[in-house]
Amino acid sequence: MKKAIKIMTAIMCVAVVIGVCFALVACNNGNDSNSKKINMVNAELSSEQYAFIFNKQKTELKEQVNGLLAEKAAEIEAIKIKYLGATAEQLNGFGTAYKTEPSNSEDEFVVATNLDFAPFEYQNGNKIAGIDIEIAALLAEALDKTLVVVHMDFEAVVNAVETQAVYDIGMAALTVTEERAKVVDFSNPYYDTTQVILTKNGNTVFDYCTTSEEVKAVLATLSGNNAKCGGQTGTTGQQFVLGNESLEFDGYSNLVFSGYDSPALAIEDMLNGNINFVIVDKAVAISLLKSFNA
Repeated sequence: MKKAIKIMTAIMCVAVVIGVCFALVACNNGNDSNSKKINMVNAELSSEQYAFIFNKQKTELKEQVNGLLAEKAAEIEAIKIKYLGATAEQLNGFGTAYKTEPSNSEDEFVVATNLDFAPFEYQNGNKIAGIDIEIAALLAEALDKTLVVVHMDFEAVVNAVETQAVYDIGMAALTVTEERAKVVDFSNPYYDTTQVILTKNGNTVFDYCTTSEEVKAVLATLSGNNAKCGGQTGTTGQQFVLGNESLEFDGYSNLVFSGYDSPALAIEDMLNGNINFVIVDKAVAISLLKSFNA
């Protein structure tokens, strides 16, 4: 009997040790902070919709595109799932080599965009990829036209579509706003989005924030270096800081916003210690997490 008890005790001790080891492994895997460069504050700061834009004279094309968005809804949803669920390695493997210079041919479907906003539009070497780009390819095929993708600064996209007839459509993860609707027409929305905050790993400013109200309360109190933030120039993230009545953003006069040509450049400057956090679209934030924490 004593021998049996000793055996049972030994087995229990081994089981406890194994259990502790597994627990430690699980904790280390779940909190491997050394491998991270950036973190996302898990609070949604806004409610927006993305749509494509047209010159106000191109009403027929707008109606055609709206019809195709409805007709190809399942294919478009599959494109979104493909990109939003992709690993960093997979994102780096997507893309097609499209024409990038329009020839003023009626057989071309010319897209104005900014290729610095993965996973919506970005470059992989000489290939162009992204949710918007694959939707553009679907539209061009349905219209029996050759897709041409023209890269420009994000801030230039609306003006290019408004003033230059060569551009059939603007596809650049564009938030629907009253200001833009004054100069261009929007398609039916195709993506619901929100703004979030990215911080350098180790930043504790937003550690106890779990809701947008808590994040906004912290933002209103920041000063000095903690108040320095950034994002892509001309985006909703910038408007969130500066204020925009149509988007119901009050803005933050205490924050100092720096604009960059791309969200990735804002992250690099944050990692270099020049700004404290970055405000960006949530899908883009997730893509950046995959890229920088790979």
